[in-house]
Amino acid sequence: MMNLSEAKQKFSELFLNVKLEHREDFVTFIKNSEEIDDFIADSRIQILESIADNLRSILPNSGVLESESIINLDDPKTEHIDAFLFPDDILDDLCDEGKMSRHYCASCGSKKTQKLDLVSHSFSAWELKWLFTKILPPMTNNTILDVGSRLGCVLYAAAEFTGASKIIGVEMSPDFCVLQQSIAEQYKYDKIEIVQADIRTQEQLLRTSDVIILNNVFEHFMGKEDQVKCWDMIFGSVRRKGQVLVTVPSLQESLDELEGQLPNNWVEEVEWELDEDLVPDECDLDSLKSVHVYQVL
Repeated sequence: MMNLSEAKQKFSELFLNVKLEHREDFVTFIKNSEEIDDFIADSRIQILESIADNLRSILPNSGVLESESIINLDDPKTEHIDAFLFPDDILDDLCDEGKMSRHYCASCGSKKTQKLDLVSHSFSAWELKWLFTKILPPMTNNTILDVGSRLGCVLYAAAEFTGASKIIGVEMSPDFCVLQQSIAEQYKYDKIEIVQADIRTQEQLLRTSDVIILNNVFEHFMGKEDQVKCWDMIFGSVRRKGQVLVTVPSLQESLDELEGQLPNNWVEEVEWELDEDLVPDECDLDSLKSVHVYQVL
């Protein structure tokens, strides 16, 4: 692999090798080619995959730290597999090697197996690319807030795929905060800011952020009473017209579990089209379909 200086030198040599009458067309191609855009996007995916590789070397397969409190973590029918750490191709390899499994034994000692309920607390790298380049509008100079940022994958992807001026992760776990800060410094993500806090103490951040991402943020990490308090804080703080919320699952699904209701005339859902023929194989369609976008009225 070449460094930047070497790449510039190679590019200059390539340009000088183009016939004079074709050089202007070549420059136009470089400026406007969708192929070049694809190359750049793919290089950003490679960076995220490099981060995932780094994280896999220091985290358990579940991506869950011992210091975390996750509800029903020991349920034998459920496996916590982080999609950012273990995209399908890597998960398939590990299953083939017998190091992980997608199934559990319904009757111990028999061949009667059933599929595990795989729970991920992160988007995969490809899903994050789709989120920031296909689902959400351009976010140039906006502030993006990820509530419960854990591994920080939303933050890194936002740094790679958006022109956001500020990218903030709020995370309660001090271990995850240290981890995120380390990655941000290693990859020189200067726009990323990590806040170790309970979101219920961050009213100002909720008020001032332009895009707020909530991916399975409360359901697996706290009891219903605390979840209700978190949602009440969001309902009361996210009130500026035009603010965008990205949620998995939908707001109503989360509230149904709590027997709660959305405030009247608070948000409207922004419909986005999913052309399945354009979705790359690396993206999980069901995961993409679970993404809901809302705008504050």
